[in-house]
Amino acid sequence: MVQNIDTKGVNNMYIGELKNKEMQTYRKRGKIEALRAAKEKAAYLTESLGKQLSDIIRIVEPQESINYYTLSAQSNIISSQAQSFDSFCTIKLHYSMIVRFDIKQM
Repeated sequence: MVQNIDTKGVNNMYIGELKNKEMQTYRKRGKIEALRAAKEKAAYLTESLGKQLSDIIRIVEPQESINYYTLSAQSNIISSQAQSFDSFCTIKLHYSMIVRFDIKQM
């Protein structure tokens, strides 16, 4: 814990790993919300063409080349002022997916 470290004279610090016991739950929620958002977007776009969504044909989770979790955590902990070590670390998770739906006439 950073609070237990004497930061006098410390200009920067690297934290190799951040853990949260609920991270798996957060990841599941993020994926579910991404799927719901994809369905909502597809529904209003197809309805504008006079058609309706039907069953899901395929779901693809793209392999992300950027680890948003790591980048956001590291960017928040690099500092030139030791006092700022007490006020860092908002973990942001980003999920996207490609969903293919069957479309039927209304």
